[in-house]
Amino acid sequence: MTQEPSPPHNPISSKSEGTAQPINRRIYDLLFSFACTTAGAIVVLIALGLLAMLIYQSWPVLSQLNKFQVFSSTEWNPNKRIYGAWVFIYGTLSTSFIAMIVAVPLGVGAAAYLSEIAPANVRRICTFLIELLASIPSVVYGFWGYVFLAPILREIFQLVGLQSDTSGQGILAAGLILAIMIVPYITAISFDVCRAVPATQRQGSLALGASRWQTIWKVVLPYALPGIIAACFLALGRALGETMAVTMLIGNVRYLSFSPLAGGDSIASVIANSLNEAGSNSERSALVLMGLILLIITAAVNILARLIVSRMYGNPKPSRFGKFVSKLNPFRKKSHADLALGHATSSAATSYQRLVVSDSAYRSIVRQNSLMTWVLLGCLLATVIPLFLILGYITYRGIGSVDWNLFLKDANDKTGTGLGHAMVGTITMVLLASLFAIPTGVMAAVYLNEFRNRWFTKLVRFIAEVLGGVPSIVIGIYVYAVMVRPPWDSDPWGNSAWAGAFSLMILMIPVTVRGAEEAMRLVPNSLRQASYALGASQSQTVFRIIIPAALPAITTGVLLAMGRVAGETAPLRLTAGDSNFWPQPLIPGIKAIPSLESLGEKFPFITNYIYEYSKSAEDDLKRQAWGGAFVLLSFVMLLNLAIRLAAGKRLVSAARAD
Repeated sequence: MTQEPSPPHNPISSKSEGTAQPINRRIYDLLFSFACTTAGAIVVLIALGLLAMLIYQSWPVLSQLNKFQVFSSTEWNPNKRIYGAWVFIYGTLSTSFIAMIVAVPLGVGAAAYLSEIAPANVRRICTFLIELLASIPSVVYGFWGYVFLAPILREIFQLVGLQSDTSGQGILAAGLILAIMIVPYITAISFDVCRAVPATQRQGSLALGASRWQTIWKVVLPYALPGIIAACFLALGRALGETMAVTMLIGNVRYLSFSPLAGGDSIASVIANSLNEAGSNSERSALVLMGLILLIITAAVNILARLIVSRMYGNPKPSRFGKFVSKLNPFRKKSHADLALGHATSSAATSYQRLVVSDSAYRSIVRQNSLMTWVLLGCLLATVIPLFLILGYITYRGIGSVDWNLFLKDANDKTGTGLGHAMVGTITMVLLASLFAIPTGVMAAVYLNEFRNRWFTKLVRFIAEVLGGVPSIVIGIYVYAVMVRPPWDSDPWGNSAWAGAFSLMILMIPVTVRGAEEAMRLVPNSLRQASYALGASQSQTVFRIIIPAALPAITTGVLLAMGRVAGETAPLRLTAGDSNFWPQPLIPGIKAIPSLESLGEKFPFITNYIYEYSKSAEDDLKRQAWGGAFVLLSFVMLLNLAIRLAAGKRLVSAARAD
């Protein structure tokens, strides 16, 4: 095991402090090391417990796959103990395939335009809009798709004479909404890897007379190809695990039809709709098995994506996988120094090209360059336009539904119904999750940053990255098995705010770890060395120098994690349950502060009402769904705007002062 370098000894400080102080300092550092290691171990234990519980709960069916016809039937009939999974597997794969077919060219095209063509102001504005698009809660995507996208598809189907579900829902609608959801991830990561292409590559291409489009197609994209592939894999993992948007649009019909216009079902949606109502242990085990399958698929996709990234930007040992990646990226190891004829301007390159090609060929190149510039601009517009459609339509339908009753009444109030109790429930569970997730995530990040030479550090980082890609519905299954129906107690504990907060806490930890670690890496090493030179211990250096310097960026990461879990629906449907009443108040008359006793009971949350009320035929309930969606979307948008303004140049204060 490689040991970390110990802080330098300060003899002046030791003489003046006496003998007790160094002993206390060593004790503090040991406690500090233990606390950091424990935080890292919690991340690993959560992941191991997740995998072990899924295997244990699904074992009654997993050990007898043929008996229950899991992979040999398309029929799902709990009464006959037949749990054929092919309908759900096909629905998951087909919707993800449609999403990738649409999102990959749009995302890569938008990234190429932003990286190579767009002016600086356009680039800044569009990257911000893409970040906003990625932050919209999935239930809002589903609601918008259900009331806006599906009717448009229905009209199109009828116009061209295609036979489909009269509502417009189905595999195609679910695939299109998934495409809108994952295209920001592809665009953002592809943009970063395109910007990482060395400038000499572009200069050499332009100096040889290549047009801007030829440079993008022949130089930039091939060089960035491994990173783009990794972005596609990460987006695919996101699409495979999406629950609520797919549930609201896929139709939830359990028959196998290979037509994209037909309805279907997915693994995540059947779990969300059926696990709480499972009538037998075998049905519950079959549903958990579906979650295990989803976990394995998404984890494999995310691990493959990260391996591609590490092979691209790292310095790996020769391997078959490394050779495969090298083949995907033919420009990676080639030197273009001999091609870079100085800092040639595009006008000089154009003049050179005019000399070596005929006038007709030159005009063809110019037309091609102009055409592809418009095509890439079209990809960017197709990427950001859904943001305005969603924001505009939700605002148009929802702002008129916002009144005082929406905030002050519950769903069972005789004088007027509202969603105030659900808003309080969501805020309460997010705060409870934050109380544990923030210190655990920050301390785990300290462990990754300060003890980076330990073998366990690499394991913690790997587990945290994989845990960040686990679908939220799988987290919900795990917490359901541990805190709602634990196998070691014959009497179910039932849904509660504690269970809901625990599921949100698991979702928050990986985001907090990643944000805090990146923030601490921005702190200049000179500050750490100066602290040690003055006789400070490792714990003093971390708590008095590193964390305060990185605090603005850490806060940004924490707010980002809180904003993400505030819009979660699927895990809370399995863990928190639902309630139409205000939680019992801690202080009589102040409904906004629930009592500890009420936290052990079913707890309301706003996203569930948006999901349930969106399907209602009652105008008042639909009005509340619109109002709730507008309030939730406004909160998330304002939070992301605040994060953007607070992050500024994305540098901690210490880094700027170095």
